[in-house]
Amino acid sequence: MGFKFYEYQTKTTDLSGENIDTIYLLDDMKSYETNHRFSISKDVSHPGYKVCAIDNNENKRITVKNENKENTIYRIEAFDSISKTSKNVSIGTSEKDLISAYGKSYIDRSSDQTDKIIEYVDRDKNILLSFFIYKNKVDGINLEVKDF
Repeated sequence: MGFKFYEYQTKTTDLSGENIDTIYLLDDMKSYETNHRFSISKDVSHPGYKVCAIDNNENKRITVKNENKENTIYRIEAFDSISKTSKNVSIGTSEKDLISAYGKSYIDRSSDQTDKIIEYVDRDKNILLSFFIYKNKVDGINLEVKDF
């Protein structure tokens, strides 16, 4: 309950047009099949959803749900060195440069898996953009529909 309260005390960030490697949330996975190969990820399970590695890279995945004969993208994860957000943030980007690119309206959370997580929330579009920070650098990126 404290997290939700703090989240709403933080200003919303406009994440319209946000993507990772020009893959967008709520698109049909099929629209990317000409440029990418998708394979079911073996190490992740998310009930009701399908997790797929992109181009045989287990460090870059999408989570999809079959809706109305489409495989709708609900999450894009990037933990590889070549993926970039729409604002050119990638693994290895400094925390300072990340905040310079996305602004100061973020939630700073602790994590037992990394030093911390910096999250940007677009409440109007129901989008969450999370950056995993390790030794003051981006170590992973998640772009997802909130509460999917």
